[in-house]
Amino acid sequence: MEQEIYRLREERKGVSLEGSFKPFAKVREFTAVRLIENGKMGSALAEGEGEAEAFRLARETLRFSSEEDYRLPTGHKSRWKRAFEIDVGDLAGELSALAGELKGISLSGTVELITRRFSVESTAGADVEGSYSFLRAELEIGGGLSFQVSAGSASKTELIEFIKPYLELIDRLDEIAPPKGKVEVVFAPTPLYTLLLPPVLWKFRGRTVVNSPGMEAKEGKVLASPLVTVLDDPLDEGSLRYVKADDEGVKARKNFLIEKGIAKGLLWDSYTAWKAGKESTGNGIRIEEEVFDGPHNLTLAPGRETLERMIEEVEKGFLALGLRGANALDPVTGNFSVVVTPALIIERGEVKGFSRFELKGNVWELLKTTTGVGSELTRVWLDEGLSLSLPFLRTEVVV
Repeated sequence: MEQEIYRLREERKGVSLEGSFKPFAKVREFTAVRLIENGKMGSALAEGEGEAEAFRLARETLRFSSEEDYRLPTGHKSRWKRAFEIDVGDLAGELSALAGELKGISLSGTVELITRRFSVESTAGADVEGSYSFLRAELEIGGGLSFQVSAGSASKTELIEFIKPYLELIDRLDEIAPPKGKVEVVFAPTPLYTLLLPPVLWKFRGRTVVNSPGMEAKEGKVLASPLVTVLDDPLDEGSLRYVKADDEGVKARKNFLIEKGIAKGLLWDSYTAWKAGKESTGNGIRIEEEVFDGPHNLTLAPGRETLERMIEEVEKGFLALGLRGANALDPVTGNFSVVVTPALIIERGEVKGFSRFELKGNVWELLKTTTGVGSELTRVWLDEGLSLSLPFLRTEVVV
């Protein structure tokens, strides 16, 4: 019998910025097991250190599994540690004070330190132990304008620097009419990932090859401007999910999805790779007891432009700080219909005011008409256990 044991412990220490600071702490720990016997696979999860219970449940699921020739992937031996401690109360106080320097602006939400420790052992040779910590801020900026900002960092200084430009941009702005016709838009990282993530996952996961053959990205096809490079980089030291092996114990590596606008490769876990006759790319991501093919740290590679420079080069357009209605995004086609709120209106390189309006378009067209990519990456953490690293991006739309 083949077996794989995955253990995860996640600790969260945070502060809620709702009026007075309210501290909170959460811990979750679980053990997940996969078993393969006579060509059948069973998997189960038990909370806490319930390894015996996880094995019992996995054996039960074996009875209902179909018979296949899948085998556990060849494992990797690795150890790493990037865990640290920091006083999140002090950080929350600095962020609140920063907002207080600007009249009419409020700040609410949460700031937390997350530490994840996991291990993978398998009869196929996996022997992995790793840990990583990061700061995460989910903030609602209120006042005359209201929008959300998601940001994370491996250091307190970086997190404050990510938030500061947003507060300075919206200081003392009035509502004005939106632009019309063909204009340039600068997408902030938070609304950018809302649009970008679903269609990129659809085109660049091996699961699409298996379940919807022909719908995946084809190597060599032009999908974006030469300014656009998209990759998965789990070894980036600034990544919120910093790992040297995936959740199956396979060695993690940098994988290019789009390089200078050209489609390169797909992301595979061991099972979808086996179904398609491919090799795992080290992208087995565990969500509860199941393993999926996905990115560790999906990154849109930074360019050379500062945010100030990107705004200065816009003759007529807007800076999108937030989106609503992104559930109307079609991940298969990339078509979307959203409300930009707020949009900072730009005229001849200067922010003149703010507005709210509907915007329709296609994600792949946005990437093809990209005219500028910011030099700084904002890190975002998704509760599924994925990290994103995105800059500001300037492109063309029709309003």
